[in-house]
Amino acid sequence: MGLWNFPGQLTSFVGREATVATVGRQLQADRLVTLVGPGGCGKTRLAIEIGRDVTDRRPEGVFFVDLSGLSDPGLVPGAVLRALGLRARRGRDPVGTLVTQLSDRDVLLLLDNCEHLVDACASLADALVRACPRVRVLATSRERLGVTGEVVVPVGGLELPDRHQRGRGEWLESSEAGGLFIDRAKRVRSGFVLDDRGEAAVAQICERLDGIPLAIELAAARARLMSVHAIAEGLSDRFRLLVGTGRTGPSRQRTLLASIEWSCGLLSEDEGAFLRRLSVFVSGFTLAAAEAVCAGGQIEAYHVLGLLTSLVEKSLVQVDAGADRFRLHETMRAYAATALEEEGATTALRDRHVRYFNGLTQALGPKFYTRELAVAVAALEPDMDNLRAAIDWGLESDQTDLAADLVAPTNRFFFVLGLWPENWARCKRLLAAELGPLQRANLLYSAGASARNSDPSASLRLATEGVELGRSLGYDRVVADGLYQVANVQAWMQPDEALRTADEAIDLARKAGFHHLVGLGLHNKAWACFWLGRAEEAFSLAGEAVRALRDVDYLWGVVAARTISSIAPTHSGRLGKGLEEAEILLELSTELSALTFVCWGERHRAEAYMYLGDAGAAGALARARAVAESIDDLFNLACAETGQGHLEVSLGHDDEGYELLQAGSSQLEALGLGRMCVNNRAVLAEVALRGGDLGSARGHLDTSTWRLPRRPDPEGVPVLRAEARLARAEGDWRRAHGLACDGLEEAASAGHLVWAIDLLELVAIASADLGHHAEAVRLLGAAESQREATGYRRWAPARDELAPVLVAMQTALGQEGSEQAILEGRGLSLEDAVAYARRGRGSHSRPVSGWDSLTPTERRVVALVAKHLTNAEIADQLFVSTLTVKSHLTRVFAKLGVADRHQLAEMSAVHITAGQT
Repeated sequence: MGLWNFPGQLTSFVGREATVATVGRQLQADRLVTLVGPGGCGKTRLAIEIGRDVTDRRPEGVFFVDLSGLSDPGLVPGAVLRALGLRARRGRDPVGTLVTQLSDRDVLLLLDNCEHLVDACASLADALVRACPRVRVLATSRERLGVTGEVVVPVGGLELPDRHQRGRGEWLESSEAGGLFIDRAKRVRSGFVLDDRGEAAVAQICERLDGIPLAIELAAARARLMSVHAIAEGLSDRFRLLVGTGRTGPSRQRTLLASIEWSCGLLSEDEGAFLRRLSVFVSGFTLAAAEAVCAGGQIEAYHVLGLLTSLVEKSLVQVDAGADRFRLHETMRAYAATALEEEGATTALRDRHVRYFNGLTQALGPKFYTRELAVAVAALEPDMDNLRAAIDWGLESDQTDLAADLVAPTNRFFFVLGLWPENWARCKRLLAAELGPLQRANLLYSAGASARNSDPSASLRLATEGVELGRSLGYDRVVADGLYQVANVQAWMQPDEALRTADEAIDLARKAGFHHLVGLGLHNKAWACFWLGRAEEAFSLAGEAVRALRDVDYLWGVVAARTISSIAPTHSGRLGKGLEEAEILLELSTELSALTFVCWGERHRAEAYMYLGDAGAAGALARARAVAESIDDLFNLACAETGQGHLEVSLGHDDEGYELLQAGSSQLEALGLGRMCVNNRAVLAEVALRGGDLGSARGHLDTSTWRLPRRPDPEGVPVLRAEARLARAEGDWRRAHGLACDGLEEAASAGHLVWAIDLLELVAIASADLGHHAEAVRLLGAAESQREATGYRRWAPARDELAPVLVAMQTALGQEGSEQAILEGRGLSLEDAVAYARRGRGSHSRPVSGWDSLTPTERRVVALVAKHLTNAEIADQLFVSTLTVKSHLTRVFAKLGVADRHQLAEMSAVHITAGQT
């Protein structure tokens, strides 16, 4: 895999070859090594070279984590996750997510600049090395982490020139410190050469600087304009000055400070002021940012490029040419920040820093609503720590209006990157502050969007508050945005309400000219129809939404709308179309780096594969789950779990499927999304029935948000299917037939062909139970032709259910009669097959008490009780459990109003005599 995310280096690495090799070997034996030394001694560069050296021995990668821009210890685990391309799960410690993700991976983590976050780094490193046996950590810090098992490698100055070797060949250049000075001097002055006196002066410089790499590079940068003798003399003067100040601290730190102060002391007034101002950038900066934030007073904007060029040439500013970005070495930034504070200019510069990034996000904001979304994300991502610092400064300095203005436009940015918990936390903090009404409205929208996939109830509450605020203020845009978000969450929680809300939102958006909200409203209606069981209508609306959003170039909306156009055709029987749409969704969401939509694409591809009987379903679900975990997407994680449960059931693995479906459904219901679990609960009931547990089956159906008694509609089709199977298990064949017919009619009328095919076969089975074998075979023939047309493969449980019924039908009709009936059925369209099934429809109405209220199974139990059989003996006769027999008797006692088995036997004798068995 090789190195990942390492900062580019424009200069060669000089010296420390022995240290690189030694630490590399140390990492083979010990799993936590810390490079400890003062600022400027080259710990970061050394760690990078060690990482490069051990890449071949770390097959799963070496990952660099720059902590210099962080101030909050709580963000350390998230920074590591981000370096690995992962995200934390909401409600779970991000350290736990790291441990889970790295438990069996062979990686090296380079934690750079730990000193200001030492406790957080120590805790994280300790957790990783304890729980992840193949993970190794190489940290850089000005102090040890203090973790058990930590190996500390002191990093001091480079090897100094040996004056005793003077005059012997390349005595100066062969030393680490001398070699570094010469290398850097040659970069700033063409034809740089040294005579004997010059070599002696360079040796003196290296000695005075204690071989500290940063100090040597700063001194060597002066070779562009000064002789090495002048450089040496300047250092001598500076040291005498420092000694006179009585400064304290380790000698190397005093030496580095001397070098920095000397280098800065040689700057012009404008260069010095500009360097101090640059310290407000915590994660580097662009030329445009430097011009906007650091110009002012005596420094005009047109001076900035020249000043920046001069500071780069003097090695005071580092440059990443490939990214067109600059940054200060952390030690230099700390020094400059202290000087800026002493100057009394920090507040003004940080205010300008906030205003610049506010303007940048406002300028990029419109791109989030076009196909340039990916461009906007790429433009903001390098400044992630600057954005955080700007927002934090707004909060710290009680300028909540500045912070709020930054958070709202970056909402989509954080959403794309999966940083929902972080954005949600900032929104909550800001909503507790005093804000202007429009700022509050924008924050309510941002907070609702951040909470949607992890706390839908909170999202709905926030969006509703936004609508009310917009109406009170007369802001149509706020109302329209809020209505969109309300309908978006309602589509999952209250789909019937979502249709009304979406219509209201669309009407307002059309009148006010908010064209992208018209498309998003159609998208919400499509999802609401889908969860109401109306697959064909959902697909039609999704197509309208895609066209409307494409017309206004709103790529994010197009991708969002394709989440429904990639699943609705699968359920309406166009499995190939569903697979094609899922592939398009994956392609677009990958282009946008929108990982939440990647989850949807993988899940919907898996569902199409599952109905097609394609083995690719398992891999797609595994990918969906991994991405959902990485971005803290509780919703998609629960959906991936239920998807895996359906897959296991389809393969005949009922126990595994039941456990996954139960867990995933419980998670969705805990989020308030029970309306999405109607089919899940029906399948759980059917699995319980196959295990002979009628009580659990009834429990699942009673738990469903759609349940009888209720007039049939498409949303309830799965419940009607499961209720029919339960009635059949109880021996009530007419009720089973009637319920299956109800479900078939609703599924077919809504264009939900997958459910309709399943129910055609269930109606056929119920017809066979009633002795209508020719009718049953014709319906099976119709189902077979539909399966062939769609590619929908019969699931293992359906095959097992159908097998004995097929034997009975063939026995009743004979080979020739069965073949003829199958041919007749295959010629029926779906509409004709539904009409044919309706002709033999049974009634599922039944008295609630008295002898006529008993099901056939209950009557058989009563007959066996009359023969004085025990519950265990009855269970053996009926091939059920004793608990099932007990359940039957409880219902019988209630229906007949009898108190014991003796009274039941007497009543049975009366009805047997009357011929009512």
